[in-house]
Amino acid sequence: MIVPMKKVTLLALGSEENSALTALRRLGVMQVELAKGNESGNTQQLAESYDTAVRVIGALQKYRKECEEGGRIPPEGGKKRSGAEVIELASQLLESRDRVQAELASVQQKLRHLEIWGDFDRDRIEELRAKGVYVYLCSGRESALEAAEALENADTQVIAVESGRYFFAVISTVEIEPGVLPEVRLGADDNPPALRRREEELLNERQALQDEIEELLVSIPAAMRRAALLGGELEFSRVSDSLAEHGEVVSLNGFVPEPAVPELEKAAEKNGWGLLIEDPAPGDRVPTLRKSSKLVRTIEPLFQFLGIEPGYDEIDVSAGVFIFFTIFYAMIVGDAGYGLVFLAGTLLAAWKFRGNPAAKLPVRLFGLLSAATIVWGVMTSNIFGMPNPSWLHWAEIPQLTDESLKNAYTQLICFSLALLQLSMGRIWKALHDGTVRSIIGNVGWVFFLVGNYILTIRLLVFPGDFPMAMYVCYVVGLLMVAACDVQWTDVAQVFQFPFSIINSFVDVLSYIRLFAVGLAGYYIASSFNDMGNTVFGLGPAWLMVIPAAVVILFGHLLNLALCLMSVMVHGVRLNTLEFSNHVGLTWAGSKFKPFGNRKKMEEQ
Repeated sequence: MIVPMKKVTLLALGSEENSALTALRRLGVMQVELAKGNESGNTQQLAESYDTAVRVIGALQKYRKECEEGGRIPPEGGKKRSGAEVIELASQLLESRDRVQAELASVQQKLRHLEIWGDFDRDRIEELRAKGVYVYLCSGRESALEAAEALENADTQVIAVESGRYFFAVISTVEIEPGVLPEVRLGADDNPPALRRREEELLNERQALQDEIEELLVSIPAAMRRAALLGGELEFSRVSDSLAEHGEVVSLNGFVPEPAVPELEKAAEKNGWGLLIEDPAPGDRVPTLRKSSKLVRTIEPLFQFLGIEPGYDEIDVSAGVFIFFTIFYAMIVGDAGYGLVFLAGTLLAAWKFRGNPAAKLPVRLFGLLSAATIVWGVMTSNIFGMPNPSWLHWAEIPQLTDESLKNAYTQLICFSLALLQLSMGRIWKALHDGTVRSIIGNVGWVFFLVGNYILTIRLLVFPGDFPMAMYVCYVVGLLMVAACDVQWTDVAQVFQFPFSIINSFVDVLSYIRLFAVGLAGYYIASSFNDMGNTVFGLGPAWLMVIPAAVVILFGHLLNLALCLMSVMVHGVRLNTLEFSNHVGLTWAGSKFKPFGNRKKMEEQ
């Protein structure tokens, strides 16, 4: 459910501003409306420091990962510094490393550009010129080479030929007029020996900087604590900037969850604050705080990953998304073997991050999704693209494993899920709106969805005559929707009405993607199994077992990646588009972020 909010104006004495904000932060129940365009110099400085800290920590963590992947274990001992010292020193070192890396890339690019000329020294060329021997580096087609060879008092030496283009040197005892030769113009720094010396210097400098950075990796926790402190100070400063002055009194506006109002009132009485508590106005941008059961809260990582939140006046569909996304995930992946792989990865992650509270919900979610995939894969007899072993036949559903029936019955399940989820969305919307007109209009859409369901089944799954019930559903649904869900005085709604009817059918039909994507995944796995068997049969078993295993492993890894992509594209879409449209969700909300103790609210 979405927790009701109250709009609060807090009044305090200006002389007690800091103590009031400190107490409010400790309380952690109010999201403050921050003033825009009113940042003080202190806030700007804190923002820069905080951004620097976040950037530095990200760079250090990335470098530590690179060290671990490269087999270089960062030193655990060494000097431990304060967070501020680490951030300042690391910022300087990272900036120097980036500068060195940029110059090194430029030097190496110049060396690659000059590589075709071989080993030459610009200084030596200038010395020869002073002694009356002129060396010209030239590039051109064969005709240009022939013209150079025809010159008197000159010798031509071809250095390289590339794509029909000749790179050659002309050595002359007399100076040749400009424009006669297709001379290559080199930059002032284009001298290979000097560039190679500079490259070596830069490589040594980069290594020295990286060694210093490695010494700081042990102090990443201190830097993170410093960043958290800066983040808190920045938030405090921004809230302070949002105070409005009224003589000796200052005021602060924000939103407080209704259940937390008594706690705020108690703090106000204790600290001598004034409070104005009222219901949010229609135009207010009220934050959203969702309160769910422990089980439903499992789906929270998906909302966080997508960055979506229902609006304050909308419906909390967490429970619906939790149930249907789990089913969609299982059907799209569809392979019990893949489910076992995901479950093994989940158990490994649970062990590795056992001390990290932030990993608790993602691990729980992936464990549930993996288990659902295993169940669906066993019921449909699909383990790594192969049928169940004989000892698992008891768990199969005949209609989903028989070759002559499984496609039709899987499609039936897809369209049944469509009817169930979309109808649930309409009923949810009707109950949320609570008006007679909305209830009649949305129930009319349910009749329409039932008609669409019957039509789809008769067209695609079990072809046959259309029953009278379908026509009754369409007529009743059309009358109810036309009477109560269309504002006939609104021209836009009138023109949109026929398209809404068509879209309701398309929404039901859209759930066929669960069948299509799952079937594609099965055939990819099965095809790579067959390819592996074919490779295995091309020669002696001892010789072909590894190539066959490589083919099969590559195929299944590719299929695993495609399955995860399909879940994000299709499984998410059915919940955030088709289902959300029927609920009336726009996902335009913003998450409730109280000043101070956010964990307190998130635990609800």
